[in-house]
Amino acid sequence: MIDVVVHGAQGRMGRLLTALVAAADDCRLAGLVTEPGRDAAVGEFHPELALIGQDRMAAELPAGCVIIDFSLAPALEGLLAQARELNAGLVSGTTGFSPAQQKKLAAFAQERAVLHASNFSIGIPALQMLLQLLARTLPRGFDAEQVETHHITKVDRPSGTARHLAEAYRQVRPGQGEVPTHSRRLGGIIGEHTWTFSDAEETLELTHRAHSRQAFLRGVLPAVRFVSAAQPGLYSLTDVLQGLAAGC
Repeated sequence: MIDVVVHGAQGRMGRLLTALVAAADDCRLAGLVTEPGRDAAVGEFHPELALIGQDRMAAELPAGCVIIDFSLAPALEGLLAQARELNAGLVSGTTGFSPAQQKKLAAFAQERAVLHASNFSIGIPALQMLLQLLARTLPRGFDAEQVETHHITKVDRPSGTARHLAEAYRQVRPGQGEVPTHSRRLGGIIGEHTWTFSDAEETLELTHRAHSRQAFLRGVLPAVRFVSAAQPGLYSLTDVLQGLAAGC
């Protein structure tokens, strides 16, 4: 049984993650965490667990747990300090980390397993692998462009997923500069990422479209299981997807 802690439990994704972990046969919901000073007793937020501040994690949560964090970038330093004391693994879906924060996350990953992804759907890492395949195989002359579309309340432009996909493509395409990326914010659209490749003769398009927010949870439990058994290191959801495919 894997002890799992949800960090950022009061948020929209945090509530979905709490229900997801509670329903898993091989996981035990071991803790719910919020920002310091917003603690809540048993029954006030959750019927069985207290909501504790981040600063109390090391004192009240089980050592060796796996922490799921879908919160905000400013919470990272405090979270890593508590996770280090707990000897905890980390599954992070938080975006917007600064370069300095990314270095801190990488340093923590030298001690414990960390899986960081901007999107935990199954389709996005599959799209990433397809993009890298195209980056290696399409002849010169094909231009690449990306359009990402989300709901009107999404703040970051472009999305963390769009930035990640563009960087993954650029890394394996020699001489590739920045991939033109266009952001749209419309209505209640949950998330779409479309890539277009075109030259003078033909056009190829790839699209990932999320039908519900549940799509963003599909990779979380596989990621938790992966981190609980993995050696220290910084992993991506692609590592998990490849493992799932190998087990088919």
